[in-house]
Amino acid sequence: MLLISIFAITNAEVLDKIVAKVGSDIILMSDLENQINQMRSTGVDESMLTHQAVLDHMVEQRLMIQKAKDLDIKVDEAAIKNYAERYIAQIKAQYPSEAAFQADLSQMRITQSELQKHFVDQLTESALTEQLMENYITPKVNVREQELLEFYEASKDSMAVKPVSWDLRLIVREIMPSEDSEAHLLEEIQAIRRRLDSGEDFADLAMEYSDCPSSEQGGDLGFFSRGMMVKPFEDAAFSMAVGEISQPVQSQFGYHIIKVVERRGDEVRASHILKTSSASENDEEREMALMNRLREEIQAGADFAEIASEYSMDPESKADGGLLGDFSEEDIPQLFSAPIMNTPVGDVTEVLKHDSMLYLFSRDQENPQRLYTFDEVKEQVRSYLMQIKQMEAYDEWIQEARRDAFIEISL
Repeated sequence: MLLISIFAITNAEVLDKIVAKVGSDIILMSDLENQINQMRSTGVDESMLTHQAVLDHMVEQRLMIQKAKDLDIKVDEAAIKNYAERYIAQIKAQYPSEAAFQADLSQMRITQSELQKHFVDQLTESALTEQLMENYITPKVNVREQELLEFYEASKDSMAVKPVSWDLRLIVREIMPSEDSEAHLLEEIQAIRRRLDSGEDFADLAMEYSDCPSSEQGGDLGFFSRGMMVKPFEDAAFSMAVGEISQPVQSQFGYHIIKVVERRGDEVRASHILKTSSASENDEEREMALMNRLREEIQAGADFAEIASEYSMDPESKADGGLLGDFSEEDIPQLFSAPIMNTPVGDVTEVLKHDSMLYLFSRDQENPQRLYTFDEVKEQVRSYLMQIKQMEAYDEWIQEARRDAFIEISL
């Protein structure tokens, strides 16, 4: 069963004894056997599971924990307990019944509370050692620029080769409501406001007409403080008296009618009726016609970059003529990969649509396969060398801790 693979049973015939002392801590043979079985269940290579190798690892862990406690490093005990409880719940959910789960626990001679304590201990140790590494070992590690360059020069011929890539350009347009669509939306929300003026119930109208999920609660949004809502909504709500109903308030989501229900300190409880802005079929047809016209102009010889700078709605790329960057085939988003790759270099794709967005792409220059430059792999090299130096610093710390600590091995 599942738990047996996680918590293997120590052979009952093995006589428990102390196999190591680390300061005031002891490690029992049963602790060692249990650790070996746990490591085996996670797929650790059998050659790494000798009693001596695993015991050395456990001694190092005890040293780390003792040092963390000496430095008064704290962990979030409540969060760890909650995580352990969720993990046990996930394990239990894989059993056909509570009885089957309890049967496995009984077979292993362990209770659910003992199982939870084990997970809490493991998570606590992991959190302590992580903080110790971050706060006291890693800060001592530094990789100089010259080291990065020397490693790159020595290794660049064996690094992965940068594949063929292209300068990819983009024109993107969002299908947005026209002025006529916005005017129609405003008429709708104003009509609802007039019905409120005539005495109809706010909650009833919210349930019938609001486009917000809160409509199911009659528009009730509960209590909120400043900074939790979009600014136009917030400014209106916090300026109103209890029981007051606003005129239509416009935000990026559409038009709101707000009713302040209650105040509590710096918080306001409000309900609203929301009519969201949505583009019509005419709006989509208008944008599609524009994009097709732009495509025809580019195919007729117009400069893609100039048109992107004028018409694209992506602020970052339009400032650079629609240039997204240097993309290999595997870098291109899968959603657009086929049409982009099927369009010849220098040409422009058909108009592509996803949700409310319309796209034109062009691979306007092919860049041949080559070695990565130093600047392209600099951060990866830094990360690699940092990891090596961190392990070296850890090994030095462990050796020093071993020399300073009382350790007795009785295996």
